Amino acid sequence: MTEPEDIEDRALRERLGALREDPAELGFQASLHRRLVAAGPPEPAPGWDRVRWLFRRRAPWLWPAMGAAAGVAAFLLMSAVQQPPVPPAVLAEASRPLETPGTQVPVSKVAVIKLDFTADVAVEQADFQVSLPEGLSFWADGQELELRSFRWTQALNAGSNVIPIAVRGQKPGRYLVTAEARTGDQRIEHDVVLEVTEG
Repeated sequence: MTEPEDIEDRALRERLGALREDPAELGFQASLHRRLVAAGPPEPAPGWDRVRWLFRRRAPWLWPAMGAAAGVAAFLLMSAVQQPPVPPAVLAEASRPLETPGTQVPVSKVAVIKLDFTADVAVEQADFQVSLPEGLSFWADGQELELRSFRWTQALNAGSNVIPIAVRGQKPGRYLVTAEARTGDQRIEHDVVLEVTEG
């Protein structure tokens, strides 16, 4: 260090030493300490500081509670997203009509064939078809329909599902009414014998 720099350095130290103040009185320090203790720790700032403060203060129970909540949320989400597999609907054979096969129905009368399709479980959509031979016709609203075959789709409840079909014979004879139900790759066919006699 050169002599002029040494002189300047010494002068600076003397000036800085002259700036010192006397320490505060002990009474002031004690009152400040009491006020800070009474005020408690400062509130955390909003945002992530508050989250970090919560985790530090509530860590013994917050982590397990959050883990349990996450587990419940995952379970509910998986339950809502994944539907349980539906067992394949098993259709039992259509039971015999309430009128026994070979029942005699006069030509002038309308016969109601009641097909009872039984399902082990509910089926959202099943396809049905009823076919009539020549000599029989479907009957609805008091008149004969020109259809030989009728198709429709409907849901099936678990258990018994009775489907009435109104037919009328045009001439005497023994007729075979064919009813068919399909759901998925299952197909059930049932034949009903109807005997039409002279009026």
